[in-house]
Amino acid sequence: MVQAFFILLFFQFLGTALQDGFHLSVPGPVIGMFMLAACLIGRKQLFRAGHIKATGSAFSAEQEAIPPDLARVSRSLIGALGLLFVPAGAGIAGQFTLLRANVWPVCVALVGSTLLGLVVTALVMQAMTRGHAPAENLPDNGGQVL
Repeated sequence: MVQAFFILLFFQFLGTALQDGFHLSVPGPVIGMFMLAACLIGRKQLFRAGHIKATGSAFSAEQEAIPPDLARVSRSLIGALGLLFVPAGAGIAGQFTLLRANVWPVCVALVGSTLLGLVVTALVMQAMTRGHAPAENLPDNGGQVL
């Protein structure tokens, strides 16, 4: 469990180091998250190709591509994700006078970006699912994304 948490912190640190080193505008933890996802996808491909052998557990090779401890720690952190927004909310509340002075631009930006996000998400989903089986015919993989 500690090793899995260390893996998450390592990729966050690696992403932050790349962001600082190359002066990227993308946040370091986001870069680290994509790097972790790429590593897990690569590990899954190696399992499929047979380059890495399953350790004899009851899991299939695809399920074992994501270490069980890493999945458990990740699910625990996702369960507590709402708590991570409390400091941001407190920071916004601390800037209430600035928000009051700019209420209309903030509202227009929030509504506009929400609508734009919905439209772009719908268009991407439509483009990605074109030619694929309807959702009710897809096999259930137990919520496993990678």
